Amino acid sequence: MPLKLKIYIGVIIASAIALFIYLIPSLPSLPDMWLVLTFFLAISVFAEFIPVDLPMAGSITIGFPIDFVLILVYGPVLAMLISAISAVISEVLEKKTSWHKIIFNASQYALSVGVAGLVYQFVGGVTGSQNFLKYLLPAALCALTYCVINSILVTMVISLSQEIRMSTVWRVNIKEMIPSYLAEAPMGFIMAIVYVEIGILGILLFFLPLLLARRSFELYTKMRKVYLDTIRALAAAIDAKDPYTKGHSERVAETSVALAQELNLPSREIENIEYTALLHDIGKIGIADNILGKESKLTNKEFDKIKEHTIMGAKIIEPVDFLKNSYKAIYHHHERYNGKGYPDGIESEEIPILARIIAVADAYDAMSSDRPYRKKLNKDKILKELKDQSGKQFDPEVVKALILILDREREK
Repeated sequence: MPLKLKIYIGVIIASAIALFIYLIPSLPSLPDMWLVLTFFLAISVFAEFIPVDLPMAGSITIGFPIDFVLILVYGPVLAMLISAISAVISEVLEKKTSWHKIIFNASQYALSVGVAGLVYQFVGGVTGSQNFLKYLLPAALCALTYCVINSILVTMVISLSQEIRMSTVWRVNIKEMIPSYLAEAPMGFIMAIVYVEIGILGILLFFLPLLLARRSFELYTKMRKVYLDTIRALAAAIDAKDPYTKGHSERVAETSVALAQELNLPSREIENIEYTALLHDIGKIGIADNILGKESKLTNKEFDKIKEHTIMGAKIIEPVDFLKNSYKAIYHHHERYNGKGYPDGIESEEIPILARIIAVADAYDAMSSDRPYRKKLNKDKILKELKDQSGKQFDPEVVKALILILDREREK
């Protein structure tokens, strides 16, 4: 385990313990404490047993509305206790042997709940109220706090454990979590109102809608995964036509996403460029193998045939609705910044930004790989070529972004 990850886990565990100790004096004295503990522990453990896996590690459960009810009705300290214990029980029953993962998950849940509960009370919320509608704003801020803290804590641990940029984890996972939180927060608020009025039965009445919300979210995430898996399969099929380009599309997609992030593109554009870059050479599926794999210099006629792959690729993906934003980037990814590219010879800002990014990522991978007509270039030659072609073949800002990324990698 990396040292940074060990320190991070230690800090989160210590913070959760410190917050719990600080809040212990506010633990409510209830005549039916054991009934409350047993009931909420049981449904919390059940909720943890049916998680939905997120695209980039981690998972999300339907435990948030239950934690929300506990905060609003009994306060943060009891919510912390039940949230942490239920997390430990569920992971032990699932036979997860990694003790640091078990303790971290329990701690991050407890910390999220505890801080959210403090925010609720700080902005004027009252626990156990007979009229929670008076405290709608404090409850909304409480839910927002829980979602933000939980998301940040999970994003950081995934980033540190898998050595992935936080922005990448945040973009992929948090975007998937938002619909779930938007559905679960109001449900938790209503559950608290009903629970105060009619007790345990009120929670049980809402458990079926919770399960339905969980199922909807699961189908949503699976659908997105199927889309990406299908695109990756298509990209692999294209790359398989030429043994020299095996894995090329995946590498271009990875570099394109890194460039889009470095250039601070909106999250929707970053997601779109991953799909687009994976499929940027899909038009080559219509090019003869003897041309693609030719070791000697291409004739003018053969090169003209190669150039058709941008137009063919755009036509192939045009009927696919969820790829409609990829059309222009695939069509124009061989344009040159100085207007001497193909198929249309457009220049500078006329070329879509995604196409300009893919052009640099594509060229970088081509120079970094063995090809039929030459061996791969070393890093210094690649950097020299990128700088020489900046403003000619490539967008200068994209080249600058790639050089910054490569410099950071060298420092590591």
